[in-house]
Amino acid sequence: MSRAAIAIVGAGPYGLSLAAHLAARNIEHRIFGCPMSFWSRIDTAGSERYLKSYCFGTNISSPKLGSTFGDYSRPRGLETFEPCSIGHFAAYGNWFQKTNVDWVEPIDVAQIEHQVGGFLVTLADGERFAVAHVVMATGLTCFAHVPPVLASLPPPLVSHTSNIAQFAVFKGRDVAVIGGGQSALEAAALLHEVGAQPQLLVRKEAILWQNRVSQSRKLWQRVRSPISGLGSGPKAWALTHFPGAMHGLPAALRTRFVQSHLPAEGAWWLRERVENRVPVQTATTIVGARQTAGGIALQLRAAKDGRERQLVVDHVVAGTGYDIDVDRIDFLHPKIRRAIQRHKRAPRLNATFETSVAGIRFIGPASAMSFGPLFRFVVGAEYTARTVSKHLATSASLTP
Repeated sequence: MSRAAIAIVGAGPYGLSLAAHLAARNIEHRIFGCPMSFWSRIDTAGSERYLKSYCFGTNISSPKLGSTFGDYSRPRGLETFEPCSIGHFAAYGNWFQKTNVDWVEPIDVAQIEHQVGGFLVTLADGERFAVAHVVMATGLTCFAHVPPVLASLPPPLVSHTSNIAQFAVFKGRDVAVIGGGQSALEAAALLHEVGAQPQLLVRKEAILWQNRVSQSRKLWQRVRSPISGLGSGPKAWALTHFPGAMHGLPAALRTRFVQSHLPAEGAWWLRERVENRVPVQTATTIVGARQTAGGIALQLRAAKDGRERQLVVDHVVAGTGYDIDVDRIDFLHPKIRRAIQRHKRAPRLNATFETSVAGIRFIGPASAMSFGPLFRFVVGAEYTARTVSKHLATSASLTP
């Protein structure tokens, strides 16, 4: 049986960043997954899709100079501030992989089990090897959240925004889009643009929209609301410049902040594609859903007076975000999952991103409950890669 020091599961921005830093330290590792697959899938589902992040906040981290999004974009005449095209970001990630991490193995991990001195990894092709450390860098894959009221409906009738292969298949169909955040608003716009008849159902009383931030601002504006990789404002600036600080806060305080920071809202460039084009029902909650001969019957309740009514549509699209839950990672052996301590359902991580199961680490969005909202975004990849690679470089147990 072959052996390896470290297995990185996932070849998105965080996995690629860590691999690049490990390689710079000459630390043996293997990295698995189709590079940038999540983002490439999002891009191919519909045109004109953009990240909410500034372009300079989407850098995949490498010790090698010339590897930023700007380094990729400028020679190609692409955007360098905002909006950041998801298609261009996915292409940048694939370019980064080829130039910095060309040893990625584009195969899925089928199972990870505990064994004496480390772990046993089984790949989708049947290969098995021993490893001392596992780093989970799967991003948002497998964490798409569909509300319980919709979960009992047959899968062909309900789609999470991240699982739609082509928005064009909904042309001519009545679609209810659930949510008031970026993914729901973007889905509604895309559905309208391909000829579907979407309706937005929003639980809050109003949709929040971001304001456009000018690159050329007066000094007092820059001081009052500085621009950083996480966005604009003093909180975003502090989180970006002190990325490890939130880990030291009491867990309850940090959890409340993570859950409340960056509320559901839409980007400024999306607003004109939604307003006066897509019908919106605010202060509305779905209290029931059932399949009918004509599609789906949704039971809606108005927040103001509690009145209920029925809405029948052909399909429901859930723009309801993601739920980081260790138990949803089915290739991680149940014994390992049970042994991992949690913040809510997310893994509880120490200062080096390690779980309560020695040798298992989580990086990327799964680390946000332990490190703060910065790590929901690509901008957190540099701190993560530097921290984890530095610790592994001094680890006394790199041999399985």
